[in-house]
Amino acid sequence: MIKLRLRDMVLAGAGLVFLGWAVLPPSSLALDESCVPHGGPPSLSAALFPETFWERQLAAVLEERDDLLARPARRARIDAQIRSEASAIEGRMDRLNREQGRIDDRAEKERHDMAEQSARLKRVAWLMGCEGEIRQRLAR
Repeated sequence: MIKLRLRDMVLAGAGLVFLGWAVLPPSSLALDESCVPHGGPPSLSAALFPETFWERQLAAVLEERDDLLARPARRARIDAQIRSEASAIEGRMDRLNREQGRIDDRAEKERHDMAEQSARLKRVAWLMGCEGEIRQRLAR
């Protein structure tokens, strides 16, 4: 009888801990394309703790947006470092490559860079839209 009660209490305690964990506002981004909570636990958390949930989502949006906006500067620093270290190797490789191969590689690299930049800018635009919606929710 005591073992049965102890087991039931442990299971109930574990269930409550899990429920508490599931409804706590997430610190990572938990929004879908429409800037609303994505999935069950984030939706439940937004309903139970709206101010904390939206404050944490705003922090996550701002952090990701700042990271995406800082990528070109970081990338430029890394590219400059790579260029300075690899200038001798590039000279040898240029002599070995045929002209057409270099043109194709450059065009492919430019297409890749443009696609990457486009995706990054779309994400930044979405994050900025979500930031505005979150700030409106917090102002209410």
